[in-house]
Amino acid sequence: MKENYRNMELVLFEDRIKYDFWVKIVLVFPIIFLLALGILFYIDAHYRDVIPSESESDSNTAAIIIFASVPFVLVVYWLSLPRKIYVLQDRIKLKIGEFFWNVPFETIESVKPAKGIIVWRGFSSITSYSTQIEIIRSRGQNIRISPSRREQLLDCMERAMSDWKRVQGGSASGET
Repeated sequence: MKENYRNMELVLFEDRIKYDFWVKIVLVFPIIFLLALGILFYIDAHYRDVIPSESESDSNTAAIIIFASVPFVLVVYWLSLPRKIYVLQDRIKLKIGEFFWNVPFETIESVKPAKGIIVWRGFSSITSYSTQIEIIRSRGQNIRISPSRREQLLDCMERAMSDWKRVQGGSASGET
């Protein structure tokens, strides 16, 4: 029973990642481009000689390859784009694609609002210029991410880290 209790995660705060309109356009552009190019090669192979130097079989092969690359791009987006951020009692948990990245409080120096798009050291997933935060770490990569409710997240993280430090200080001195 006690072992099951330790494995339970108490989520103090959960937020989704904000994607600005310009980021959505940047993400959709490759898909639209590939679809348009695939249609162009398909038309060249089956209806008209749109690309005079290409044979019908080469255009057909190109259309198939380009159309097949669209799901590949979507899978890459699905696996690599951040989806949620969680504040737990002892760490921050990022959901990136279908994977989770745990960032223990013991490795975090500070969490603050961030500006700009250039990050010199660390992991950056800036999907909204106005809501980004930076998690500065003593060990591991610094992290920049864009929650949808930045102020609430920062308040919750500050409280959770403060409580965690208080509990860690109490357990280090022998208190239970």
